[in-house]
Amino acid sequence: MKKIAIIVTILLGLFCQDAYSGVTERVWVSTDKDVYLAGDMVWCSVFSINPSSGRLSSENSVAYLELSSDSGQLVSAKIALVGGRGSGAVQIPLSAPTGNYALVAYTAASRGRGDLSADARILSVFNTSSGARIKGGVEIVDPSNYSYSGVAQSKSSGSVELFVQPSTGTSSTTKISLDNRMASDATLSISVFHEDGIFSPSGKTFVDFVGSRYAPFEGSSEDKDGETLHGRLFGADASSVMADMDLLAVAAFPGYAEDVYAGKIAADGTVSFRTGNLYGKRDMVCEIIGLDDSKECRLVMDTPFLGVKVHGIPSLKLSESTRVALEMRMKSFGSSLNVGVDTLSEFLPKRGGVFLADELCKRYHLDDFHRFPTIRETLVEITPDLRIRKDLKGKPQIQTVLEGVVRDNTEFSGNMLVMIDGVPVKDIEKLLEFDSMLIGDIYIYPYNYSLGNAIFNGVVDFVTKQGDISSFKFDRNVVIVDWQGEAYPVAYTCKNLPEGGNDYRHTLYWHPQIELKSGGTTEIQVRTPSYSGRFKVVVEGIASDGTPLRTETSFELR
Repeated sequence: MKKIAIIVTILLGLFCQDAYSGVTERVWVSTDKDVYLAGDMVWCSVFSINPSSGRLSSENSVAYLELSSDSGQLVSAKIALVGGRGSGAVQIPLSAPTGNYALVAYTAASRGRGDLSADARILSVFNTSSGARIKGGVEIVDPSNYSYSGVAQSKSSGSVELFVQPSTGTSSTTKISLDNRMASDATLSISVFHEDGIFSPSGKTFVDFVGSRYAPFEGSSEDKDGETLHGRLFGADASSVMADMDLLAVAAFPGYAEDVYAGKIAADGTVSFRTGNLYGKRDMVCEIIGLDDSKECRLVMDTPFLGVKVHGIPSLKLSESTRVALEMRMKSFGSSLNVGVDTLSEFLPKRGGVFLADELCKRYHLDDFHRFPTIRETLVEITPDLRIRKDLKGKPQIQTVLEGVVRDNTEFSGNMLVMIDGVPVKDIEKLLEFDSMLIGDIYIYPYNYSLGNAIFNGVVDFVTKQGDISSFKFDRNVVIVDWQGEAYPVAYTCKNLPEGGNDYRHTLYWHPQIELKSGGTTEIQVRTPSYSGRFKVVVEGIASDGTPLRTETSFELR
C-alpha cells in the first residue's frame, strides 16, 4: 500500500545548534576499476572515516560525489550512508571527453575543507565514439614507451585472505573465497574485472588514503538523519513575505513513498528542510502555505554540491598499443546494453523513512465503484468517512472521522491535510472540481498530524492513475523542479545473466558492501565471460578497529 512520509521540521534557528563544529569526516570511494568508457557505469562503495579515530563515522548520512576535470564538473551524485558506509552508481555521460577525471567526495562535515581534492580518486575515461578530449589533458605516447607493467604496485594491508582458482574456463562459473582472520569484523568491497593492459591513472588505494596527511578542518552534522535541503525566497514580494510569521514553506516529492517536509521561513528569507534519504531522480514541488495569490514569491532551492575546483590532474596516456583493448571495451559496453544493467544488478537494502502506519490507512480504489465526474461528487457518493464543509471564510474544507474521537456528538473533526500525489493542495475548491477519472485511489489517514507549525485532523491523498501531477493546475507561485536524490544502493552481481550468446563483460562482479565477521568466511560465485584473458580481483575495506584492508589477486580464463 502506498505510504506517505510526513517529517515535522519546525526550524527556529536550531540548525546552528545541531550543526556543531568539531565534526570531521574524510570520504573514500572505492570503484569497480579505474578506467572507463564514456557511457559506462562507475560502481561506487563509500567509506566515511573519522580521521581522529581512524574508524567509520556515523555523523552524516549523505556523501556528495563530483567527477570533474580541470575544465569543470562532469557529473555528480549523492550516496546515502548508514554507519559511515554506502553505495551507488554514477553514469559517465556519453559525451564525456577523453581524459582523466578526479572523483571528489565529501559530507557536510568536510564541506569546509580547503584541500578536498587531496583525497580524490583519479579515473580515466575514453570516448571511443568521439574525438573530443580534455584540453591539455591527453598525452600521445609511442607504443614503445607505453608499458602497463610500469604501473606502481598497490599496497596491501590487513588479514583478509583471498582465494581463487588460478585458472578456469570461459563461459563458466568460478568461486572466490574471502576469509577474515582478524579479531575484528570487516566491511568490504570486491571487484572482478579484466586486466586489458590499459594504464590505471593512479595507484592510490584506501590504504594510502588512510595513511595520508590532511589539513585540519571543522564541519557539521546537519545531514545526521537524512539530507538537509536549503532554499530561499525569490520574487518581487519576497521581502514582505519574509515578515509574515504565519507562512510555512513546504517541499514535497510526489511518487514513490510520498515525502512532505516543512520549514519555517527565516527573517532573511532562507528556508531549511530536514528530510529523510530521498532516493532516485524526482520532481520536487516547492510552495508556500498561506501565501496570498496576489503576491509574487517563489521558493528556490540551492544546490547541495560545492563544485569543487580540481587542478593538476595528470594527463591521460593515449597510445596506438591500446587500440585492441579499447575495441574489446566497446564490445563489453555493447554487451551490457544488450542485456541491460538493471538485469545484471541487485538492489541492496536502503535506509527506510518515517511513514504513517499502513495498517491505519483506509483506501478507496475508485475503479471498484461507479465513477463520478468530479472529486466533489466522488466524496459525496463513495467515501462516507469524508465530508465537505465550509470554514468561517466560506471556503470549502475536507473533514474525516478521526479514530477514537467523538466531539459534540459528531465523529467528524476539523481541517485535513489534503494532497494530490503527495503534494499539499491549498485551493480545495479547485481540487473538488478536478476530473475524478484521473484519480486511481484515495488514501485516508484518520489521525492527527503536524506539518511544521500546523496541526491537521487527518491526511487524505488523492493519487492519480499515472502518477503525473502535471494534470492538476497549481497556484502560480508553486515551483516544480527536478531534484537529484541519493543513488540507489546496488551491487553488480550478474546473477541473472542469460545463458548462451557472446558475453564480453569487462567488470564481471562488483559488490560494494560485504560484511565479514571476525573469523568468518564468505564465498562468491562469479560468472565468467566468453573470452579469454587475465582478470583481477580487488578487495578494499576497513575493520571495526580502524585497520584499512586491501588485497588483490589474478586468475586466467582459457
